[in-house]
Amino acid sequence: MDNAEEKLQHFKSAILTDARDEVAAINREIESESEAVMSAADDEALAESFRYIKTGISQIEAECGRRLSHAVMANKREIFLRREAMADEVMAAVTERLTAFTATPAYVEYLESVLITLLGSFDGDVTVCLRPEDRHLGDTLRRTPTRHNIIFFDGTFTLGGLEVYCTEKNRHADATFDTRVQELREHFSEMFGLKVEE
Repeated sequence: MDNAEEKLQHFKSAILTDARDEVAAINREIESESEAVMSAADDEALAESFRYIKTGISQIEAECGRRLSHAVMANKREIFLRREAMADEVMAAVTERLTAFTATPAYVEYLESVLITLLGSFDGDVTVCLRPEDRHLGDTLRRTPTRHNIIFFDGTFTLGGLEVYCTEKNRHADATFDTRVQELREHFSEMFGLKVEE
């Protein structure tokens, strides 16, 4: 019986060893599959997190871009309005000084000088336009030495100066203060470094 008992014990031991080996193999397989599933889940979670972060960054960048664009446009608008106000102030001061200048004898000398230059350049009969307030200067300007005829008309400008037409040479010269002030106004921001960069 001892021998049968021993065989039984041996048989039982072999079965238990096989069972333990099989359980260990199953556990290893479960562990391996579990690690693979966890790794895949980690990879998926990581990929999802990356997509979420990337989407969040894109939204933040877009929002920052919109805010920056609005801020830049608001600043440009403010600079434009300030530049226009400054130009208005400068133009008002220029207009005031021109008004004072047109009341001086130097203004008449200026008109004579411009007319002499233009008569020499055109070398023909001319029509001279003066502002209505300067109509009385026609008699003085008519005495300008020239062998050509000078006819005077009222111009449509208001600040001063003169405009000369020579129809036989098909030439025109605008020496009005109005035009000079308009040109000054148009180039104001460039002259004074107030141009808004893009």
